[in-house]
Amino acid sequence: MKFESVAYMEWAKFRSSAPINLGQSGVPGLSLRDLPVGLEGCDINGDHAYGYPPLLEAIAARAGAHRDNVVPSHGASEAIFLACAALLDKGDRVLVEKPGYEPFISCAKAVGAEIHRWERRFEKGYGYDPDEFEAAIPDRTKLVLMTNPHNPSGAFIPREDVRALAQAAGRRGAMIFIDEIYLDSLDAARGRTAFGAADNIFTASSLTKVYGLSGLRCGWIVAPAPLARTLRRVVDHLSVLHVFIAEQIAARLFPHLEAIKETNRALHESNRKMVAEFIAAEPRLSWIEPPAGILGFPRVEGPAGGDALAEILKTRYGTSVVPGGFFEDPRHFRIGWGVAADVLAKGLENIRSALRD
Repeated sequence: MKFESVAYMEWAKFRSSAPINLGQSGVPGLSLRDLPVGLEGCDINGDHAYGYPPLLEAIAARAGAHRDNVVPSHGASEAIFLACAALLDKGDRVLVEKPGYEPFISCAKAVGAEIHRWERRFEKGYGYDPDEFEAAIPDRTKLVLMTNPHNPSGAFIPREDVRALAQAAGRRGAMIFIDEIYLDSLDAARGRTAFGAADNIFTASSLTKVYGLSGLRCGWIVAPAPLARTLRRVVDHLSVLHVFIAEQIAARLFPHLEAIKETNRALHESNRKMVAEFIAAEPRLSWIEPPAGILGFPRVEGPAGGDALAEILKTRYGTSVVPGGFFEDPRHFRIGWGVAADVLAKGLENIRSALRD
């Protein structure tokens, strides 16, 4: 394996910070004192060979699955690596959505896969055309990698349409992996996992983006049981065990997840409306407005696109957004509004000024 730099990760860790940070990909992190559970009875060692049993049960219940379907991971990013390592060998074909999350490509490259692309078009709302999708799947494709809701745009493909994608992939003999890390930002009617919609679907999520619990590194894959067993073998080559005390805390939090999410829902919805009204009033900006969530991917019209705007914002206005080049489209930038309303308002004012520049 050869591991190249993941440019977006390096940027996010070391160069994304700014006094006004609209480049964040999740809600603000919670501290221990914010949690609705205590740590009494937690320990640093215990029974968790392939995950702490109460946590496995909680994840399975939320996904409508069995605990044998659940493979814990250190966040959803490790889940992407597990999926690629379990299913792909050198020269195997993988189909990756575009624009897409960079680790999809970097993980597939690391295992030596042959990468093909499926275009999710701005002009079509970042949705999918079933004929274009099936035509994009080469023969002997092993794996399809996608996000839903889409990262970076926030666009959402309903479960019945995901089933159609999986059926098309299945006709080529491919599994379809769906990163659902933002799915819980939708209402319950739409926010049902795609796991179980077709036999060749497996999914990943975590407690990071929507819940502000990134420090627990509580992620997971839900997969058909035979694939789950293969994924566990990859875990045995990596971390072997997860952090027991973090698993215990995460398990205690599952009954409180809806309350944690609801605490911020009103702010996120009002912030999304603020962003939508701002973009509607700016002739140089257009976007596919997401149905919910905390992320969008506006396009900047004109010769200087999203990457240029992001640089001006950072250097002249102390404001951070994610350059669209990290998602393979420098005409765009990704904006996150999981921040206080006054911070967002100031950031949007700075974007307006930078557009005038």
